[in-house]
Amino acid sequence: MLNSTVVERIDITRELMVLRVKPDAGVPAFIPGQYVALGLTGDVPRYEGAAPEAEAPAPDKLIKRAYSIGSTPEERDYLEFYIAIVPTGVLTSRLASVKVGDRVFCQPKVTGTFTLEGVPQDKNLILVSTGTGLAPFMSMIRTSSTWEAERSITVIHGVRYPEDFAYAQELRHLESSRRGFRYLPIASRAAEGWDGRRGRVQALLDDGTLTLNPTNDHIFLCGNPAMIEELEARLVQGGFALHSKKSPGNLHVEKYW
Repeated sequence: MLNSTVVERIDITRELMVLRVKPDAGVPAFIPGQYVALGLTGDVPRYEGAAPEAEAPAPDKLIKRAYSIGSTPEERDYLEFYIAIVPTGVLTSRLASVKVGDRVFCQPKVTGTFTLEGVPQDKNLILVSTGTGLAPFMSMIRTSSTWEAERSITVIHGVRYPEDFAYAQELRHLESSRRGFRYLPIASRAAEGWDGRRGRVQALLDDGTLTLNPTNDHIFLCGNPAMIEELEARLVQGGFALHSKKSPGNLHVEKYW
């Protein structure tokens, strides 16, 4: 049942971690932006400090949840996941206790349509995320084919506190080394002394930091449902068309929460 091994764990904060998992059958082929299910059985202990469970799952029950892949398909040694630990979460309170060498379930089948497939090579990418919604965008920008076109790429990451900025060092390095790449981190609850951007990601539209053009830009939204709902409405009103398989557009939305 448990078919993969944890090969690395990186703790960002007490509530955020990056988990790298190696499936026994090897890393499957996938497209940046797709996701798989991770799982553990009910007998795996929860982390110390987890909130009491209303009802404990059966010891042999496989608890599964979908997570976007943060690594590139070019990485063949592991799949990477950016995980928010929820004290009441049935799965994440158990994932929070795993160590390198522990066994987990990783669904062999990769799925999802929140990808760059069909986006014209000459269109700019605006990748808007909150929290762990950054994961699919990390997969995209870590993949060499994303950079083959002459276009600009902007990554926006909204969090509550500055310490929640996972991948900040990697993204800042990319900003300094890649022409046409911009990283815009913004924190909504930063304490005094924080000299970065403050507020919600929506503020970047209000203050003119971000200028969007439906003719040249494709926008991807991933993260908090309230953020997605508000921006989707504003962007459609501003001339963007919601993307679907039947009706291709330039506004791509991932609603996985």
